[in-house]
Order: sequence, then structure tokens, then C-alpha cells
Amino acid sequence: MTRLLGLMAALCLAFPAHAHSVTAGDIEIIHPNIPQPASSAMAAAGYMGISNAGDQPDRLIGVETPVAKSAMLHKSDVNADGVASMTHVEGIDIPANDTVVLESGGYHIMLMGLTQELTEGQMVPGVLIFEQAGRVEMEFAIDPPGGVDHSTMDHSAVGHGTGTETASAEGHAEGNGHGHGHGHGAAAPAMTGDDPTDIEALLKAQFDTPESPLTVAPITVQGDVAIAGWSQDGRGGRAFLRKDTEGWFVELCAGAGLMLPQTQQGLGLTPADAETLLAAARAAEATLGTEAIQRFDSFDGMLMIGRAGHGHSD
Repeated sequence: MTRLLGLMAALCLAFPAHAHSVTAGDIEIIHPNIPQPASSAMAAAGYMGISNAGDQPDRLIGVETPVAKSAMLHKSDVNADGVASMTHVEGIDIPANDTVVLESGGYHIMLMGLTQELTEGQMVPGVLIFEQAGRVEMEFAIDPPGGVDHSTMDHSAVGHGTGTETASAEGHAEGNGHGHGHGHGAAAPAMTGDDPTDIEALLKAQFDTPESPLTVAPITVQGDVAIAGWSQDGRGGRAFLRKDTEGWFVELCAGAGLMLPQTQQGLGLTPADAETLLAAARAAEATLGTEAIQRFDSFDGMLMIGRAGHGHSD
């Protein structure tokens, strides 16, 4: 009971005055919310508290919402060295007479392939699926952007296995020891209007350091999206970038998974546009040789960055 009261007190402090809740039997869903993502973002995160007033445990096993093509359960952990890992989980246990908080740095919901722009103040429908309570209809409140924006978080691959992304408190990100970026919060460079030049400058501003220089090539641009290969300290990966009214920003970094049509479609591209972009990126990478392609493929998982990643490090 003491633990339950403490968690409820934390929820009251964490959630705003306009917090809402939904009750289904012994399960109460407390302020399910999505921090407003950038207008051009295709990924976001969902948070909430889940209280179980019953004498039997339950388990959250799924999420559905029409505002995203996929919704998955994820969990982050921090080890003794300050390294955080985020992985896909099949379910989240909700113990009897206890409350579980889905929040930044812990369990959360990954929303991939947003189907509409999300604006602060909106309420959007969703369904939480429990082993015992079944399907519970609720609404996500679109909260102010910032504090728990999904774009500042890293995640394992979506739909491509259970690879783990890791990141230290200093912002150093590493995919299972295969790819990394420092994400040291440098200001985004001014856009020149030349897409490849702007993309290279942006990536170097975010991840290049004197002791670990970053090489960016090849860069494949198709309209307002692009794929850029990068290498650093013998490692590598690929960045997926998007351009909005403010210029280019890195939406995510990945490896082989970024070169799958379903990944590109999850990021909002049509099947035809996805295949065109991927064909061009593969042709550009082929000019660099097999070793470079293997280096780009070696980044395991997906590291979400987004426009809010500019000037921010965890």
C-alpha cells in the first residue's frame, strides 16, 4: 500500500491539472498522453499510469491507435555505467494493488508511422489490450512538446527483430556496439539550400568531434527526405533525414533495417516512393564497395532523434 500511495503521489506531480483517466474493472488508465511531436515527424511516444486495484495481476500486451501505423511496447534500462538500453517488449506486467508508470526512461509506447499531425490539446482515440481486462478504449491527450518528446529517445528496431540501442547519459549512442554518435547538442548549422551540403553539415554538427571525425557519404535525396551513410571510428550506419520549413533534420539513425521498404513506408513514404529512394540509395552505396555497405548495415536497431534532438542531449 505504501508503494501504491507513493506512485500515485508521483503521478499527481507528473501529470498536469487537466489529466484524465479511464477505469475498466480493476484497471485505471491515468492520463494517457503523447507529447506533441514536430509537425513533420513520423514517430512519437505514449506515456501514462496504469493502476491495478484488484487482487490479481494483469498484463498490458498491446496498443492500437489510428494515429500511427504501428504501436509497440518498449522499455529502457540504465546499467551501473550509466548506459541506457531500449528494447521492444511483448508485455508490461501490472501487479495486483500496484501502479506502473509508463514514462521517459522506463516503459513507454512507441508510435511509428504517424498518420496525422498531432497538435497540443487534441484528444486521439486508442485501445489498450490487457490479458485479463481485455480491450480498454481510451484517448491520448496531446500534451505540450518537449519534456518527453520521443525524438530524444533511442529505440530498438521496429518490425526487424529485437536488437537493442544503447545510449549513455552524455548522449553517446551505440547500436549493440556497432554504431554510434555523440549527439552533443551542437546548434544546427544554417541551411544553404544545397541539400547534400546541408545534410553533411548537419550530421557533422551533431556527431563530429576532433577525436572521432565523421564521414558522411553517400547522400541520396528524394524531395524532402534523404538517406545518408556515415562512418566514424570504423563503425557506421545510415541516417534518415527529413526537410520541413526550417530545413533538414535527422529523424532516425539505423542500419540494414532502414533499407527495407516497410521501414520507409512506416516513415510515411508511398510504396513507389520508398522503392525509388531505396534503389537510388543502394546504387549510391554500391559505388563505395562491399566493405562500406557492411559498415552501414552494422548499426543494429533504430536510434530516434528528430528535430527536438537539435541542441538537446540526455
